[in-house]
Amino acid sequence: MFDSLITCYLFLGGAGGGALAILAVLEAVRAAWPRRTGLPDELFQRAWPLCAVTLGAGIVCLAADLGRFDRVLAFVVTPRPTPLVVGAYALAVALVCALAFSGLALLDNARPPRWARLALAALGLAAGLVTAAYTGVLLQGLASVLFWQTPLLPVVFTLSSLSCGVALALLAAAFVEARRPFVRPLSRLVRADGALIALEAACLAGYLALAAMDGGTAPAAFALLAGELAAPFWGGVAVAGLAVPFAMERLLTHGNHRSQLLWIAAFVLAGGFALRLCFVQAGLFDVTQMPEALFGLAAG
Repeated sequence: MFDSLITCYLFLGGAGGGALAILAVLEAVRAAWPRRTGLPDELFQRAWPLCAVTLGAGIVCLAADLGRFDRVLAFVVTPRPTPLVVGAYALAVALVCALAFSGLALLDNARPPRWARLALAALGLAAGLVTAAYTGVLLQGLASVLFWQTPLLPVVFTLSSLSCGVALALLAAAFVEARRPFVRPLSRLVRADGALIALEAACLAGYLALAAMDGGTAPAAFALLAGELAAPFWGGVAVAGLAVPFAMERLLTHGNHRSQLLWIAAFVLAGGFALRLCFVQAGLFDVTQMPEALFGLAAG
């Protein structure tokens, strides 16, 4: 149904949008209350370029899937505000915000006014949230697959994207060599990710429970829970992407936090990719993609 480029875009665009939203909130707090975050400048100097590269890679995957430059240009000049156009614009604005913050973080002498940083953070937060949600709206907007026709899909993808965004920030933090310890502010960020993981797991469970009770979406739900996609779903999403990082975040210590942050980030990001891969592949098991099942449902 979708090739690997779209799956990569759903992951990279979501993770980049989530990272932009998370880092924009931290930048807003840092601008309004400079001593409140407790996070060193080195973290932002590493996290912002990582966010920009992730968003840029997502744009490359989307453009490569479209195949021709004129199709990319059509998104920019089209007069109709379709969800696809809104998502494309949000992705472009998100990249600009990430590049702007990257420049500010890397230029030590750049000290823009507080209101400018707050305004840029507000724009980045909005663009990041729209980009993260759009990766789910893109699938929900395809009426040919009943399994994707639920508002829970953008919710699950947004929560996963925000969690992946925290993971990118933790990944950057693992390489920071600050003079003062900053495990305490990191622990607050980790607790926020734990809340996101718990909400994502609850929404995912509700999504699959509702899908399993509907005759049109039950085949796709069964493929994830006990069928051909059960191994990547339970192993990649449930265990590696949700259970393992949630448990590791509860055990974060001062002495070995760098290695722990690397493993937490790796598991969260792997689970985020597995989630999108599983949901894209689940569309192939939807009743609308199985003529014999659709005929039986209609006959019943």
